[in-house]
Amino acid sequence: MRRKFLVILVVLLSTFNVSATTLTDVIKAIKQGEIDKAYYMEKNLSQEDKKVVEILLLLYQDKLSDARVLAGQQILDNVVYLPEKFSAVVVDKVKEKLYVVVEKNGIPVVLKTFNCITGKRFGDKLKEGDQRTPEGIYIPLYWKSNLPPFYGIGAYVLNYPNLIDRKILKRNGHGIWIHGMEGDYRPSHSTNGCIVLKNSDLRELKRFIVPGQTPVVIVDRLSKASIDSFIKERNSLVDFVYKWKTAWENSPKDIDSYFSFYSKNFVSQKYSNINSWKEYKKRITEKKKWIKIKISKLSIAKDGRLLKFGRLYLITFDMDYRSNNYNWKGRKLLYITKEGKEWKILGEESL
Repeated sequence: MRRKFLVILVVLLSTFNVSATTLTDVIKAIKQGEIDKAYYMEKNLSQEDKKVVEILLLLYQDKLSDARVLAGQQILDNVVYLPEKFSAVVVDKVKEKLYVVVEKNGIPVVLKTFNCITGKRFGDKLKEGDQRTPEGIYIPLYWKSNLPPFYGIGAYVLNYPNLIDRKILKRNGHGIWIHGMEGDYRPSHSTNGCIVLKNSDLRELKRFIVPGQTPVVIVDRLSKASIDSFIKERNSLVDFVYKWKTAWENSPKDIDSYFSFYSKNFVSQKYSNINSWKEYKKRITEKKKWIKIKISKLSIAKDGRLLKFGRLYLITFDMDYRSNNYNWKGRKLLYITKEGKEWKILGEESL
């Protein structure tokens, strides 16, 4: 193992442009088994050198698969950001696989894989009764039990059609569930749009789903990216959310900066165009003396489709909104897309 470690070390040093003196000191600490010291010294390195050290620390702990991911192997990027001890669900419609995804060392990894059954017809759901499983990012609203035997032990009711489905894509239909089955067998691609699992698998899946919070990403095929591009995109989206939050807090003094975060095609639960929404916001903001917002349990997921307006991301979080004349707590959903080089909010709704 030691010889293998040294060989990999030589390869890494030749691959990355490192500041040798500082990095050499950290590597010496790792080789001597002074791991705590190495972690402490790592703080003073450049981002590029830190990546080298993190790979070496994973190798030192015999975590070869994790080191491969960090060194450049492509990773699943339909799940961009998750809170600690939080899970997401990704469904591959074509392969009929359901993945439970968690975050490990800042990287999404598959924790569990289940077989599932999806719609009779391929492609994205367009209208009610087309027997297709919709593609997009959805939230399980609640668990439904005491159903007919056809649905097995119960079902998670998804929020299909979501805001973007209804107001941008003009999709209709309803009743898209993740549910069990009667017996232990059902043919492949045999549902009318729902996602079906064996009852034993659904019982296990229940451990990872929190109604109203867990993102369910349904895709035609999984999306992957390099670690570098993934981290860059994730950090950019997180930064966008907190800048938006600050702009909203400052909107009583500067509402135009707040409006700049929104797409010209923006829709909300109540308003179907940006101008009507702006008039409403101006009217209520005139009465605000101050606004304070707290964000927690932030999650970010990536839609697998390339839509007419580009890639779509769903950012969800618990929000505690306070002002001089109104308070609100709930789960906020922001649908984000990129216009040119800037992130914009295409849709906003609450659960």
